[in-house]
Amino acid sequence: MPLTNFPGAQEMVEYLHESAEHFRASLSRELHDELGGLLVSVVMDVAFVEQHLETDHAQRERLHRVRHCLAEAIDLKRRMIESLRPSLLDNFGLFRALRWEVKHRCNTRQLPYSEIYPDIEPNFTTEASIALFRIVQESLDIALRQPSVTTTHIAVAVDPVTLRIAISHDGEAASALPQDDAFAIYSVAHRVHAFGGQMTVTSVAGGGATYSAGVPLARLTAGSPPQPGG
Repeated sequence: MPLTNFPGAQEMVEYLHESAEHFRASLSRELHDELGGLLVSVVMDVAFVEQHLETDHAQRERLHRVRHCLAEAIDLKRRMIESLRPSLLDNFGLFRALRWEVKHRCNTRQLPYSEIYPDIEPNFTTEASIALFRIVQESLDIALRQPSVTTTHIAVAVDPVTLRIAISHDGEAASALPQDDAFAIYSVAHRVHAFGGQMTVTSVAGGGATYSAGVPLARLTAGSPPQPGG
């Protein structure tokens, strides 16, 4: 039975999305402020020991390994923060953040991809910006999970009335989506519907599918002039 048949299903999904974003933002700040500060302090102390403590070669090798592990821990912290709440989204805008996300996810899988974005980025509200980022992120996750995917394409277009997003893949066409993918598509569709938009899933002849969303631009922007895109 579709989730939309359950009373309060839409409100439940909206609550879960909002709660998840609040948790991600809170955890991201804590990792950056608390864990980041602790790691920097340890790096400074190790550097002081290296400079002032007379050690033999074996001890210096141990200190070198400690510094290497700390560097890896700092890099892991950075990646975790970016996965929770991409700093590019807040500092440089949606399109720049999407370019980084698509490149990172596709390069990790050594998967060829192509992408198109408008030259000018509308002045999205904070809520719309993170919602649109999740729409692309989660749709791309679904596409990359499909069997035999060899390439994917991401297209974002803006006209005076509508913002359109399309994520395509060339994987095998399944007669029925696995339950996890079906729920994931429902989750993406809810994000789209929450801003007055519509989502469609279109199978492509010969294999593959396209996940498309169209959202009224007026529901996404703060009414200020558009800004140059990334």
